[in-house]
Amino acid sequence: VPVLIMMLFAFFLFGMYDVFPSKYIALAGVVTGLTLYNGAVIAEIVRAGVHSLPRCQQEAAWSLGLTWTQTMRLILLPQAITAMLPVLVSQLVVVLKDTAIGYQITFVEMVRQGTNIGSAYANILPALIVIAVLMISVNMALSSLATRIEQRLRRSSR
Repeated sequence: VPVLIMMLFAFFLFGMYDVFPSKYIALAGVVTGLTLYNGAVIAEIVRAGVHSLPRCQQEAAWSLGLTWTQTMRLILLPQAITAMLPVLVSQLVVVLKDTAIGYQITFVEMVRQGTNIGSAYANILPALIVIAVLMISVNMALSSLATRIEQRLRRSSR
């Protein structure tokens, strides 16, 4: 299900049942939509990370008498996190970009706020340029962090 559909569904569901005060319904819809969508993506990343490990790791833990929870917590997840870390940081870039979709349900995010400020002062283009620089710099910082983590993990695994 696309993230926008999840946001819209949560927005209208919260509005219909008065779950949140009216001024927070858009925020709740965006957060709920992003949480459900990215939770599913991150769950798949974790599943793939754990399944990428050799099966003998799990079998050795079971032969030591560890339970499934202990095996996951103490043996499999610490190893899988190193493989998953670059992908998880890259997912942060996706989350940041997806927040801009929230304007569809009247959520005042950074791009819309820049448009509002630009309209108020009759300088829409300079305001949007500043917003673009901010968004690009944050996305580039997160992308470079993911690249550095991946390079560092590649060096340490040799």
